[in-house]
Amino acid sequence: MTPSKRSRSDNEGRTFLLLRYVLIVAAAYLFLFEGQPGASILSVALIATALLSNVIVSQFSEYRLMRPIVVGLIICFDIAWIAFGLWYEGIFGSDIFFLYFLILFLAAVGQNLFLIISAGVVLGVIDLILFVVPAGAETTIWTSPSLVRIPFMFITSLFYGYLAERVGNEKKIGAERLQALREIELAITSSLDLHAVLDVLLEKIDVFLPYAVTTVTLVNRKTGELEPVACRNLDEKEWKAVVARRIRLDKVAPENYTPVIILNAQTDPRSYQSDFLRKNSLVSYLRVPLVAKNELLGFLTFFTKEEHAFSGEEVKFLTTLASQAAIAIHNSQLYEEMSRSNKIKDEFLNVISHELRTPINVVKGYTQLLKDGVLGETNSQQTAAVNTIAARSKDLLDMINSLLYATSLEGKGARLEAREVSLKDFLLELKTDYEPQSGKEISLIWDYPGELPNIETDGPKLKQILQNIINNAIKFTERGAVTTSVRYFSDAKKVEFIVADTGIGISEAEMPYIFERFHQVDSSQTRPFEGVGLGLYIAKEFTELLGGKVTVESEPDKGSTFTIAIPCEIASSNE
Repeated sequence: MTPSKRSRSDNEGRTFLLLRYVLIVAAAYLFLFEGQPGASILSVALIATALLSNVIVSQFSEYRLMRPIVVGLIICFDIAWIAFGLWYEGIFGSDIFFLYFLILFLAAVGQNLFLIISAGVVLGVIDLILFVVPAGAETTIWTSPSLVRIPFMFITSLFYGYLAERVGNEKKIGAERLQALREIELAITSSLDLHAVLDVLLEKIDVFLPYAVTTVTLVNRKTGELEPVACRNLDEKEWKAVVARRIRLDKVAPENYTPVIILNAQTDPRSYQSDFLRKNSLVSYLRVPLVAKNELLGFLTFFTKEEHAFSGEEVKFLTTLASQAAIAIHNSQLYEEMSRSNKIKDEFLNVISHELRTPINVVKGYTQLLKDGVLGETNSQQTAAVNTIAARSKDLLDMINSLLYATSLEGKGARLEAREVSLKDFLLELKTDYEPQSGKEISLIWDYPGELPNIETDGPKLKQILQNIINNAIKFTERGAVTTSVRYFSDAKKVEFIVADTGIGISEAEMPYIFERFHQVDSSQTRPFEGVGLGLYIAKEFTELLGGKVTVESEPDKGSTFTIAIPCEIASSNE
């Protein structure tokens, strides 16, 4: 077993008390040699009180003793009783009082122990030579009782200089820890992949913290068990095999939901894998809970290969680090769940859409046979019913195709098939798909020049874009006109398709969302407009796939104008 070593805070606490004892003794000697003849009862009482206070504070725990507020109170107490003693013993009138507070000032503004001690000794020597032993006096510097000033100044400088340097180091450590937290937060929030987040987290911890091993265990939401997920500076395969015996979260003691420190995990009964810890020379550990949104996600555990009493500052820092990590892990888990749900949903929609197309095509086939009179003549009422069936079948098939397009876009399965397209023939074919709208007082207007060039694009996708936009305009227009215009810009080598209607328009609040998947302006069950909310989404995605852009201008009750601009040639990056 590795020999025990005191923690840094333990050494600091003992050093602080030792230096304070020396300071008290030095002040007592100064009172006795420099003060009034004979030891006054008040001076003895001051010295005794100071010694007693050091005995009392030595009973404090190291963490409590070295807290800034405790150290500050002790320093204020020492300044007060030493200053009062100097004044009471008549030393106040000499320069020793000034030098004492000058050293305090140097310690306050400086944070270098060596320089503060050197300055204190030099000041003591100068004071002794220039002011205490005047030139021509019978008493020399080496026989003067005031020679005790030099060790007093040395010890005073050592005590306050040590504290000043410690404060400076704490500030530096605090700044480094703050910088570490910022860097770790930036690193772990740069990805939503759980394994990537954990890899970066453990890598950053290994850089900034002096601990030998770090492990991450997370709660399996389905089973409620703690599972080993990732580790650093440890054989991951062996570690996971050892902790393969799952620990149910409801078996974990409630007090373990807070940071837990074990000084010697190899012998402590709370340790689950003592043999494994001994084999890997892991002694002390700190386990910090990973909590996000008031939910315990797991634990972040830090091991050391030497006995180490984690200080309060370390626990606070690592708890803050764990809080950052918990948020990143929580976001990663949500992202994975959403991705998994979206994948399942897309697979379901894809399968259902394919399965629905077959019966719909059969319905359409028999409907066409009825319309063509192959199965016998039909009367006017039957003909109207057949036309309704045909129209509704086409609507349903369009919805199914939209679902297929949407799932292919989400799965990055949509591919371009660029061919040369005659815009004149393309628009002529597009017009034939639209008949005068029964039941609506609207006109379908086509506005484009007689001569249009050939372009290189994906014709079926361009047709789907325009059909979705035109169908959308017809659906939301009860009376007026739906105008489809085409403009060719030879200089810019692009074509613009403009679809303008006189329908209900789009409110400003709805404008940012109209191209979202499954978005409906009115999603209530009693809405007057049919559809699944995929037309504009597909139009936008297909337009961008062709290297173009779709824009919209609209005003409620005055209509909407959609503009689709695409290049005459598909860029190589889109192929």
